[in-house]
Amino acid sequence: MRILVVDDDPVQLETICRGLFLYGHDCLKAVHGGRALEILNSTDGNRVEVLLTDFTMPGKNGFEIIQLARRQRPDLPAVLITGLTAAYDSAAVEEMGIPVLQKPFDPDLLDRTIRQVAQNHVARTGT
Repeated sequence: MRILVVDDDPVQLETICRGLFLYGHDCLKAVHGGRALEILNSTDGNRVEVLLTDFTMPGKNGFEIIQLARRQRPDLPAVLITGLTAAYDSAAVEEMGIPVLQKPFDPDLLDRTIRQVAQNHVARTGT
């Protein structure tokens, strides 16, 4: 599965992508929201199946990135990761159907969550 991973911490970004690779996923990497949106607008971006983004980043936070990405691709499955428990509007995140994983997270849980949001997307849209 092709996953766009957004995290402003290059070490975290590499670690997450290495872990996802071990589960058979392909990663595109972005260190900020602007780059993530550029990727989604590119040819490679059309093949992104899940958006995985950190919440707390300079500039746009992860929730804002998901909102902007869904303007281009309304049904794009997304997962939010965060090290802060009360930093985001949980009602808004829940309303959009975005699962949230607390850092540090178990790699198996991340893989299961990504597969679940992708499966839910297929069940909902048929694509």
